[in-house]
Amino acid sequence: MNFTVLQSVYKKDDPLFLSQSLQSIADNTLLPAKVVLVKDGYISAELENVIKSFENKLALQVVGYEQNQGLAHALNYGLQFIETELVARMDSDDICFPKRFEKQVCQFMANPEIEVLGGGIEEFYKSETADFKRVRLYPKYTDKKSLSLYKGTPAAHPTLMCKTELLKKFGYSERLKYSQDIELYFRLLEADHSIFTVQEPLVHFRITDSTFKRRSLSKSIQEFKIYWNYLHKFNGVSKKDILPVARFLSRLIPCSLNKKLYLSNKRQKLFKENVIQLKVFDNQQELYSKVVDWLKLYK
Repeated sequence: MNFTVLQSVYKKDDPLFLSQSLQSIADNTLLPAKVVLVKDGYISAELENVIKSFENKLALQVVGYEQNQGLAHALNYGLQFIETELVARMDSDDICFPKRFEKQVCQFMANPEIEVLGGGIEEFYKSETADFKRVRLYPKYTDKKSLSLYKGTPAAHPTLMCKTELLKKFGYSERLKYSQDIELYFRLLEADHSIFTVQEPLVHFRITDSTFKRRSLSKSIQEFKIYWNYLHKFNGVSKKDILPVARFLSRLIPCSLNKKLYLSNKRQKLFKENVIQLKVFDNQQELYSKVVDWLKLYK
C-alpha cells in the first residue's frame, strides 16, 4: 500500500520548522511514494531554499499558486496530484516519529475495515523558562454515536492517514475559516465512516506562543457551532452537552492565562491516564516488521 504525504507551506512559516518537518519524513523507516507540497501563495527565499535542499532526499512534487488561499484550499488543491491508495497529513512544523508511516500502513494492511486512521501526539513547548512535553492519546475507535465526541476531536489532524479516494470525495470545507479538520471528521462520521487511532504518539506536535494567540473568539465560536450542531444531529439533547459548552468557555480565558493553565502541572495530571495506557505490544512490533518486509518487496 503506497502513500503520499500532503503538506502546505505559506510565507509566515518558519524555515527551520519546515526543514525539521521534511527531515522527519526523510528519516522515517517507511518512505512515501511522494510528498506533495503546496505553496499557498508567495513564500520567502529562505523557505524556497529549504525546499530545494530536500529535492534529492525526498520525492517532492512542489505545486501551488501566487495568492494565499488558506489551508483548506491548499489541501484540496494538493489532493488532485495524489494517486496513491493512501494519503498522510502533516503540517509544515510537525515532526514525525521515525516509525510513524510504518505503523500506520501496517494498521491499514492488517485491518481492511480502516479508512481513516490517526495517532497520538507528543506536544512540546520550549522557551527560556520552560521545557514542556506531554503525550496525548485519542479514542481507539469513534463512530457518530461515540460519547467521546463530547470531550473533543476524535483524531489529531497532523497524524491523519486516510484512503485517498475517501478524502478526495469529502474534501475540506473552504467556506469555513477555522476548524475544517473537525468539520471533516463530523461529515465522515455522519456518512457512517469510522475513525481509528493508533494508541501511541506518532507526531511531535509543536506548541508556540502563537498557538495560544490563534485561539480567537471567532475560532472558538466556529468550533463550538460544529460540535453543537453535529452532536445534536447525532444524539439530540443530552446531559453531556455541558462538555462542549465548558470547552467553549475555557477558550474565552485570556491568552496569557490560557497558556499558563495549559502548561501547568495540574493539567498534566489530567493526561496521566494516557501515559499509563501507552503500550506497544511485542506481537504488534512483530507484525510491523513483517509487513515492512512485504512493503519493500511490493515497491
